[in-house]
Amino acid sequence: MIKVDAQVDPNGVRVVESLLSDRVCASAVYRHCTASTNSDALAELTQGVVARDQLPRLYIADRQTAGRGRQGNTWLSSDDALTFSVTVAIDVLAADRRGLLALAAGVATARAIEFLFAPVRANLKWPNDVYLAGGKVAGVLIETNQAAADRVVIGIGVNINDQPAIDAQGAALAQSVYSATGRRATRFELLDPIVRELVEIVTVIEDSPAEVLAEFRTRCLLTGNLIAFRDRGVPNEGVVEGIAEDGSLLVQTADGLRRCDSGEVRLVRLR
Repeated sequence: MIKVDAQVDPNGVRVVESLLSDRVCASAVYRHCTASTNSDALAELTQGVVARDQLPRLYIADRQTAGRGRQGNTWLSSDDALTFSVTVAIDVLAADRRGLLALAAGVATARAIEFLFAPVRANLKWPNDVYLAGGKVAGVLIETNQAAADRVVIGIGVNINDQPAIDAQGAALAQSVYSATGRRATRFELLDPIVRELVEIVTVIEDSPAEVLAEFRTRCLLTGNLIAFRDRGVPNEGVVEGIAEDGSLLVQTADGLRRCDSGEVRLVRLR
């Protein structure tokens, strides 16, 4: 089942229909322009209008005007940026594994980019920013709504050919896939593999969480490097020792080993 606005890109419609026919997604909403696909998905969760058999549900827009990033950052997408969200059910996941969703979404995005642009290597800045050639090309925002605690919304934005403005002080260097690889692509070339990887990796978390953790660790940009972060609301810094089993960041500080499981993390120095 797909809801489609007038004037949407017909190439996008074909890709979405393929994802539905292959049963990767059970339903989709395709908007010509929207403020935020994550907001659209959360609104439907609040309204309770999406049945369990309509999941995973894809939300995509040709243009997003008020996209949100982590920590309240705003991402202004260009016309050729890929912006979409997927609502997935997490009632099949054990409670102690749901924290791995953020890491898994980054891994799925990195895999899809590498598949299309081999032999490029995609790395991850905890918890799920995707980097190519030293710049951020994609970000992930995971949100929930108390009205539907058994579901999460996973929003993904990828800079394809143009580098967008990022409205945040000290934000990471914005990069596009084109500027990092020298190869142009369309939004929909990336939509299909990212959605497939994303839906698949949600099931992998339940069966093989160690697989997701192991892959994230091999891609982690922060391990071994000095970072600044907030520890119980207090500014702190330390060297990242690795990723814990629950997906949190292990940081060796002057006062001992600390776990960072939320908040903004800033790379201070590369070793």
